Amino acid sequence: MATSEDFSRNTAEGEPARGLGPPQNQAYQGRLPAYLSRMLARWPFLRRFPHPLLAHFPIVYLLAATFFSLLYLATGNLAFDATAFYCLGAGVLFLPPVMLTGLFTHWLNFPGEADRTIRIEIGLSSVLLAVGAGAFLWRWLNPQVLHNLAGLNLIYLLLVLLVTPLVTATSYFGGMLTYPLEEEVRPPRLRKSERKGKVG
Repeated sequence: MATSEDFSRNTAEGEPARGLGPPQNQAYQGRLPAYLSRMLARWPFLRRFPHPLLAHFPIVYLLAATFFSLLYLATGNLAFDATAFYCLGAGVLFLPPVMLTGLFTHWLNFPGEADRTIRIEIGLSSVLLAVGAGAFLWRWLNPQVLHNLAGLNLIYLLLVLLVTPLVTATSYFGGMLTYPLEEEVRPPRLRKSERKGKVG
């Protein structure tokens, strides 16, 4: 469970801190609008949860768009082509709110300039949005694009395939912000009954 000590590491340089309590930096607290401070005091989960909660939706939808596109090419079942289109649209729809909540979460919890990991994640998210939106618009204007993979239609397929590594890379760097690789992972504590059984 998060404690106030978890947030004592939250400095003006933007060093990450994990938990849900208010940071101990007085200068940081003073720059928050009064209405935002009251809202976070009432619903502290808003300090951290909106972004990681929403982030899973575009991840799943965009990966599914690639999967169902390939499934259509393998089977010729038009239902898979339609599903890929809907998943692509849903992924693109969720991306802007995820990006906005990510920027808000960073501004709220990590005052100071964005570090390299955050800049990489923002850059990858922007490219992912451009690729996903471009593919979705292309498929909307030309519903038969996957039915005849010749000429420029191959570029559409490449865009859909490119979504998967972009989603994976963006998720990786986003996960590093939540679970830093350099942070020591402690083994779970055993209950008394488990410890006795282990000793015996």
